[in-house]
Amino acid sequence: MPSIPASLNDVTTDWIADCLGTAPTGVALEPMGEGVGMMSNIAIIHLTWPEDTNLPTSLVVKIAAENDTNRAVSQQFNLYLKEVSYYRDLAPRTTARSPKVYSSDIDEDQNFFLLMENVSDYRMGSQVAGATLKECELCIDFLAKLHASFWNDIEDVEWLPHMSGSENASNMATGCEVGWTQLLDIFGEFVPDAINAQRDNYVAKISRLQALLDQPPRTLIHGDFRMDNMLFGQNPDHEPLMVVDFQGPLKGNGIHDIAYLLSHSAQTEVRREHEKALLQRYLEGLSAAGITDYVFDTAWRDYRIGILYAWTVAVVIAGTMDPANDRGFAWMSKMVERNGIAINDLDCLELLKEI
Repeated sequence: MPSIPASLNDVTTDWIADCLGTAPTGVALEPMGEGVGMMSNIAIIHLTWPEDTNLPTSLVVKIAAENDTNRAVSQQFNLYLKEVSYYRDLAPRTTARSPKVYSSDIDEDQNFFLLMENVSDYRMGSQVAGATLKECELCIDFLAKLHASFWNDIEDVEWLPHMSGSENASNMATGCEVGWTQLLDIFGEFVPDAINAQRDNYVAKISRLQALLDQPPRTLIHGDFRMDNMLFGQNPDHEPLMVVDFQGPLKGNGIHDIAYLLSHSAQTEVRREHEKALLQRYLEGLSAAGITDYVFDTAWRDYRIGILYAWTVAVVIAGTMDPANDRGFAWMSKMVERNGIAINDLDCLELLKEI
């Protein structure tokens, strides 16, 4: 079994040979851009091979973050374990495409690696620019396919936590409570007064929101379905969309991914004008897969609950992580701003009186 790299400097010809069984004649690393891999350290590996091999000329390696703050958050939420486990156990069960993994491992200290297909010729989405209608449609189609693959068929996956009543759920609630101060310190200008005024009431209701999003029908939730994890095909032989970063999967209502996407990543005017049509598109995608027991009125109420709960995720991210650089600050601020607007647009704070 190949060793787990402590840093990108450990990715050598010998290490590649341990992973793939054949030694390249040359290895050159190209670290990914700042602010992209907030929770991990990622690089493209350019490879030179002997003439008699047909192995890929480039791969991607993903290892634990060097940023101590973000690495600690990753370990607290078992993000690395969940991602390695997703590619090993769940990716083969769905036709919703993610990059092929050639080798992976994780140890008891949550040092890990993924050696993956290089899909850098796809176009990465931008959470700063925000998702267009076309991008939202492709994402919705992906989610319908992903969720349908595990619809009411996910309880057997023991390592996958529930949206509610789990250590993950408790960590989210605690992270929101303690992170709100940093949220205001760094991103306060993007926090609506109406939401901040409900701070104590909101925090007290997080476990209830989680429970409402953990009712049957349950499926696999991606958990971090945002634009920087979307790879859009650019060539005829590409998939329309591939999705990466399965560090936060959960068992629960798939509407969480829909609400997360539209309130954190979609351009605000796109969400305002098209969110009901996009939700209907999702239901039609489920129906095409034979799932007809989830109707629009139920989905719409669940969606509003999901929009409100997405604020917990926004606070945990913006209130406990280190933005690290200008790009990190840019996408986090857009996430907070868009989610706050969506909560106000859909009068989601009124739900706190009902639950």
